[in-house]
Amino acid sequence: MSVLFPRLLPRQAQALYDQYKSLTIEELEQQVALRHDSAVYAATGGDRVREKDLEKLRQTIVVAAREAGFPGRSTTNDRTDFDRKVAELLHRTLGLAPAEAAARDIWAFLALVVLPDISFWRFEKRTDERFLAKDLTRHVFGRLWWRAHLVHDPDGAKPYAALRILGEAAFDQIYARRRSLGGSPQLVRSILRVWHEIDTAGVNETDLLKDFLKRLLRLGAFMSFETLEDEQLAIEVRRAARDSLHAFTADRGPRHALS
Repeated sequence: MSVLFPRLLPRQAQALYDQYKSLTIEELEQQVALRHDSAVYAATGGDRVREKDLEKLRQTIVVAAREAGFPGRSTTNDRTDFDRKVAELLHRTLGLAPAEAAARDIWAFLALVVLPDISFWRFEKRTDERFLAKDLTRHVFGRLWWRAHLVHDPDGAKPYAALRILGEAAFDQIYARRRSLGGSPQLVRSILRVWHEIDTAGVNETDLLKDFLKRLLRLGAFMSFETLEDEQLAIEVRRAARDSLHAFTADRGPRHALS
């Protein structure tokens, strides 16, 4: 059964964001809470999350943040490591069903009530999209849960290992095409496995990935990826990757061959 989290509705979330966006990290730490008077829960089946579990979640994320430099400044690598840890943590421990995780209001609650100091530390550029969950692919925590959900391999020795294959910008390219590509965990995992096989030395990875995804989009117009077995899907994805590599390296010989 899914766990139900408090939801901070848009008007209240906007008010908190407007209040918090000019505060220091130290001032934001004073605003931390585990409940909010205006929070509501979904009227569906499920157990409401306990406050002691919210507190445990907060403490675990604070530890990860401190390892990445919180409350001070951090490097890009520090923030990337923080994101990977928190992505796995959120997906592994929250007990959210995808339907619940698609509710933007629960992410606004976590970002603005339970973890406002961590949220605003993570994104120094305090644009509202990172905190209000208008777009889950941009939200400080929502995007991490969904990233972990799409790459999670329950049968793998390391179910979240694929989080290390692509950086945020590259993953955003897949998720930006979520209606066609990013909505299927099976397809995303196949893309990541094949991408991990590619020798991209000497190639602009961003352009190569864009070309690779465009080929899959075109293929998806007349092929249902969801109906393919894993092995069949891997063959099609690998073929698209091979075609992209060939297009990028044709003038330099078979240096980037993909078996």
